[in-house]
Amino acid sequence: MKTFYKIFTILVLFFVGSFVAVHAQKKFTVVLDAGHGGHDSGAVGRFSREKNINLAVVLRLGELISQNHPDVKVIYTRKTDVFLTLDRRSQIANKNNADLFISIHTNATKSRSVYGTETFVMGNHKTESNLEVAMMENSVITLEDDYKTTYQGFDPKSIDSYIMFEFMQDRYLDKSLQMADLIETQFKSIKRYSRGVKQAGFMVLHRTAAPSVLVELGFISNADEERYLNSTEGKEQLTQSIYKAFANYKRKHDSRTEANNEVPVIEPEYKAEDTSFQVDSDKVIFKIQLFALERRISPDHKEFKGLKNIDYYREGGLYKYTYGEEDSFEKIENLRKSIASGFPGAYIIAFKGEKKITIGEALKK
Repeated sequence: MKTFYKIFTILVLFFVGSFVAVHAQKKFTVVLDAGHGGHDSGAVGRFSREKNINLAVVLRLGELISQNHPDVKVIYTRKTDVFLTLDRRSQIANKNNADLFISIHTNATKSRSVYGTETFVMGNHKTESNLEVAMMENSVITLEDDYKTTYQGFDPKSIDSYIMFEFMQDRYLDKSLQMADLIETQFKSIKRYSRGVKQAGFMVLHRTAAPSVLVELGFISNADEERYLNSTEGKEQLTQSIYKAFANYKRKHDSRTEANNEVPVIEPEYKAEDTSFQVDSDKVIFKIQLFALERRISPDHKEFKGLKNIDYYREGGLYKYTYGEEDSFEKIENLRKSIASGFPGAYIIAFKGEKKITIGEALKK
């Protein structure tokens, strides 16, 4: 009987250990999205269609990731020439608990002289050109049945509809920006003209619960760039660039994961001079998030450009630095505008007591 219990105990420990190990080693999941498809051709050039360029790059990108990263699960929103709704693309990412979402597109504009790459993250458009790209990509929803119900009355052709993105804060913005910057850096390394990392209200990014980027490979409306985008060399160079950016992002992700699994070191935290201040658990306050870092820096660091009333909070293994504090959205928005030239990527966040909440929730209070 004692022998039986020993064997039983060993088996239990073995299976429990295996269960923990399997879950601790959850594969990193990347969802690759080839924009457009089927009866939605996307942008049309003189001799080619966007949907085909997007798919070719996505399939090759997935191949590179699978070959070099066996610890990564690659999921495609489409692998053939089929039409998918924007909502369905986001659903695929969310259903599979994506760690990263990469949507590949090809740009176009009325001017045939415009060229270059762009990588977008979810956010409020800062320029008319950003809005133009978002409106063009979002217009695909009009090909869907009952799109006004699915997207809650959103009209991709109405500027008024894009006001909603001013009040939406993306919890994945920091990581999305990191990936976008890595991609554009790689494009520069192969001598492509980078138009930079930008923010705009893309519905497919808004509905995806993961760090997400939308890559515009180039302008199919530009004759030289269209030839490059359709050449074997061009597609391979662009794909290799995105792959290298992914590899760098994954390396940073893994290092953060390892750091989070280590025994935490207790650090003295910066505190305001008035230590008698108590947080009201029911009070809603707004702050401006400036940027996020993997390390803690002093409030008088040069990165803050002389701003006072600097604070930070911890989230996702990062130190997220904030400026100012107001109980009025109007006041905090005016404060944000006053520093916009020095911190163009800064955005508003909200807290109820010490708990971070969405802007939508805060405005209801």
